[in-house]
Amino acid sequence: KLFKYIMTQYPFFVRFLIASNIVLISFIVFILLTSFDKTDKPKDFKEINAERINIIGTSGKPVLVISNRRLMPGPTLNGKTYERDVIDGREYMSGMIFFNELGDEVGGIQYAGIKKDSTGYSAVGHLSFDQWNQNQVLALDYNDKSGNRYAGMRVWDRPTNASYDYMLDLLKEIKEAGENKPRVDSLYKLWNEAKGHGENGVERMFIGSKNEVAQIQLKDKKGNVRARLYIDDIGAAKMEFLDEKASVIAVFPK
Repeated sequence: KLFKYIMTQYPFFVRFLIASNIVLISFIVFILLTSFDKTDKPKDFKEINAERINIIGTSGKPVLVISNRRLMPGPTLNGKTYERDVIDGREYMSGMIFFNELGDEVGGIQYAGIKKDSTGYSAVGHLSFDQWNQNQVLALDYNDKSGNRYAGMRVWDRPTNASYDYMLDLLKEIKEAGENKPRVDSLYKLWNEAKGHGENGVERMFIGSKNEVAQIQLKDKKGNVRARLYIDDIGAAKMEFLDEKASVIAVFPK
């Protein structure tokens, strides 16, 4: 009865409401149709300002993250995501992190530069590729701490029967233990035991320059340098062979 009364007494008002609703619905439909382009046509931009960009894979998970240091993600492995500070120094890094379709981190490009005082600084540049379910096995590194620097290629051997998330879990627990020294000591014991069993892998080769000495280092399965080819201070090429205690046992030429 109320609706009929309004229809008979205020026909202009009713027509206005109907017209305004038609306009509003038409506007909403227009926005929806223009906002979601079903043709997937690429958009062209001259410049984009962003703190972080996520490239999403077919699984719906990121396969590439480009980020500043504030939003740099922590490591992800076997469905576990860790805080950035589990990996020493990552909270100071900007760059790109690579992920596979499962969402596991598989390498990246990271860099940082920090001025400590009038003469002190720390600079890092790092490109790495990770083994399946493991840590990096190949990296190009630049590391400079107030002039104590190296730059070159590094190669690691990593285990194929152990996943690196166990080591990350230990690092996470060590961070969370804080000032609880007995707990920290017990966790470091587990870390060293796992490392002794080879679960953390070992660096096997370095090719580059360390403090202005161009060199190639070959290491045994315990990470000890056993052979080194380098250029000495007077520009002569030398080769050294070392024992497992880092003592030089042969030099060529003498």
